[in-house]
Amino acid sequence: MSLLETGNISVVWEWHDGSYDRARIHASAEGWTVSGRHGDTRYLISVDTDFCCRSLEVSCGADGLTLNRTDAGWLGTETGLISGSARCRDLDLGWSALTNTFPIRRLTAAQQATATFPVLMIAQPGLNIRVVEQTYTLQDGGWLYRNNESGYQALLSVDRNGLVTDYPDVCTQKDLGP
Repeated sequence: MSLLETGNISVVWEWHDGSYDRARIHASAEGWTVSGRHGDTRYLISVDTDFCCRSLEVSCGADGLTLNRTDAGWLGTETGLISGSARCRDLDLGWSALTNTFPIRRLTAAQQATATFPVLMIAQPGLNIRVVEQTYTLQDGGWLYRNNESGYQALLSVDRNGLVTDYPDVCTQKDLGP
């Protein structure tokens, strides 16, 4: 059964620093709604049926951010239109392995083994936003993820839903049992 055919899924990743990222994915006819928490950071992401992010709400202490994808790019209530974001269909939340799922699912659905995407990256502290290019390449054992700006790369292991099970030196998905 695919992720979009189920009602709700809960996922937990244990980070190598001992923290946890907890996400709940709710599937509907319009796509997914993802609510999650990593430490004091809470996030809500809306994703369409083509695995493209539509909106984000995030709060971390006194910092908050609300973004919506428009034809012109990502528009934030706090930031206005984000320069260079018109082609960004993906969000990369630096504190959640979940956001790697969206490009992986798109590539899997298209039976495409590699692609480079412009991505809206949001980092802590301060919920800093920038547009970066990332490449995903299918390899034996998973998907090779590469941040083309920094050169960082990692071979991500994923489950049948495209959810990261192992992100070397970053986090590992925890088994929640039946």
